[in-house]
Amino acid sequence: MANDTTNDGGKEAPPEPRESLRTLLASMEHHGTPESWPEGLYEQLQLAALHQEEDATEGDGEDDAIVAAAREMYGSTEIEFDSAPKVSIGEDGAFVSAWVFVPRSSLK
Repeated sequence: MANDTTNDGGKEAPPEPRESLRTLLASMEHHGTPESWPEGLYEQLQLAALHQEEDATEGDGEDDAIVAAAREMYGSTEIEFDSAPKVSIGEDGAFVSAWVFVPRSSLK
């Protein structure tokens, strides 16, 4: 059965996957998980939704500004950043993944 996303012939386009996932999670939160479904499915769906949200925000202008600020504030010969570091945004700021140099001479 093929999905008709063009709305031709009076057929309605199916909902977007993210929207469907949010609807399914809301339904499971309200009604619970059917007993016939695999154990842990709800948690897996929550994780999938979280990853979709993270993927949707990747590469947006805010991340670019945060990475630029981190490079300016902390970039040095001891602290380096990947070309596209991971960014975790919180209420009061953000964490940006970085590499910290440890000289061999400091290893014991």
